[in-house]
Amino acid sequence: MKRLSLAITILLSLILASCTNSDADTKTEILVAAASSMTPALTEIATRFEKVNKETEITFTFGSSGKLAQQIKGGAPVDMFISASSSDMDKLEKENKIESDSRVNITGNTLVVIGKKNGDHSLMGAENPFGSKMDHFAIGNPDTVPAGIYAKEALTKLGQWETLETKFIFGKDVRQVLTFVETGNTEMGIVFTSDAKSSDKVEVILEIDPSLHSPAIYPGAIITATEHPQAARAFLDYMKTSEAQEILTAHGFIN
Repeated sequence: MKRLSLAITILLSLILASCTNSDADTKTEILVAAASSMTPALTEIATRFEKVNKETEITFTFGSSGKLAQQIKGGAPVDMFISASSSDMDKLEKENKIESDSRVNITGNTLVVIGKKNGDHSLMGAENPFGSKMDHFAIGNPDTVPAGIYAKEALTKLGQWETLETKFIFGKDVRQVLTFVETGNTEMGIVFTSDAKSSDKVEVILEIDPSLHSPAIYPGAIITATEHPQAARAFLDYMKTSEAQEILTAHGFIN
């Protein structure tokens, strides 16, 4: 009797495991390469999307838009790209790496100067609002990181780039810049408003006038080589819905 009971238990376990594997096998996985500044917002958006679209699983690879674009150009198996820079998307479009008719501007952002929360920001002198007395100032690498490119444009227009150049610590992406300031490795840094809002360890010291740099627009598009165009388009279309836009706004992005 015990052997029969054990046999039944094992059989049921195998059946359940088979069903579970079958469900997993029927799911379509979409790999989205996205700007690191969108990490918290996109994670929440994907969770909402998957609750309704149970047959689709969204997986992200986050990083600087410039490096992600280079990887896509090199053939990275990505289904969708969401950039923090129109120029990076332009480059891929010129090389037919994205479906042009799928391209859409999803959201926008602004830049802010941040410091550690409750820190000593007396370094922000009236003559130099970016703190000439500080030792380290973090920005994204202006060669590959959109937030760094915009920061350089703004600082150049303000006549501060050469003054601060020896103090710069370049982050591989904007989230690393945020970490530099959170940990105190740099006194200040320039990040997107959405990044500053995602952390309770930093505070905004100064908002940077958007007219000082190129528009921080976030275009999204489906990759030409995707094997799941319908599922990818469904998620991209969801990004334009009021529900997704409300999440983006709550995280500090702008329509």
